[in-house]
Formats: sequence, C-alpha cells, structure tokens
Amino acid sequence: MKRKLYLTLSIVLATIFMLSGISISTARTYAATRSSYRNSYKKLEKKCKKKFTYSGSQFEINKESGEEYKLWDKELNRDYNKIKKTLSDNKRKKLVTSELRWIKKRDKKAQKDAEGWKGGSGYIMTYNFSLIHQTKSRIKWLIKNYA
Repeated sequence: MKRKLYLTLSIVLATIFMLSGISISTARTYAATRSSYRNSYKKLEKKCKKKFTYSGSQFEINKESGEEYKLWDKELNRDYNKIKKTLSDNKRKKLVTSELRWIKKRDKKAQKDAEGWKGGSGYIMTYNFSLIHQTKSRIKWLIKNYA
C-alpha cells in the first residue's frame, strides 16, 4: 500500500518538474537554499534571545533594542542581496520595487507604533521593537516567496 503511494507520488512530482522545467537537482538546491536561510534566521533568533535581556534601565533597553534591530537589518540585507542575485531581471525589478515600498511602510508603522511615547523615554524602545518585528517578518516573507 505504502509502496504504491510512494510510486504515485514520485510520478506526480516528476510530471510537475517536467512540466515546469525544474529539474530535481534544481528543486533540491532550492530546498537546501531555503533551509540555509531558515537556519540562519533561527541562529540569529537564538543569539538575540541570549544576548538581549532587556532587564536594565530604560537607557540600556533603548540601546539593546537598537543593537538588536541592527543585527536583524543586517540579516535582511544579506538575505535580500543574495536572493536578488539569483533572480531574473523581471523578478529582480519586482523585488526591488516591493522592498522600497516595504521600507516606507515599515518606517511609518514604527512611527505610528511609538506615537504614544513621543517625548518619553520609551519612544526609542517602542520604535526599535516595531522595526525588529517588521524586519523579522520581512525576512520570513522573503524566504517564503523568493528563496
């Protein structure tokens, strides 16, 4: 029973690959690449949880949130540039346009999220936390849609 299921699944997958023009080795490469991006994401997430405790003064929390954002932004830019190199001209243009739109939205959302803290000591922290959250989401989106 299982053998028939595997055989049927293999035939279906082979047909899909043939019709789409993707070779099995290419599909494995995509999976391995996507996996490496995910592993890098998880590694950074683990590092940040360990490094940033957010248990000090407001000044220290503001500083830590800025440092964490820089790490996530660096990860996003690294992934974005690697992925961009692998795309066709048309897909690359779409990604660049999408990224520029996202940056504007990201900044507006961070300002809106921190609006209630304007003039207060928590403004920077709230602004940075918004940037961190949005950047992490963008990395996941980038991996899902382009890696």
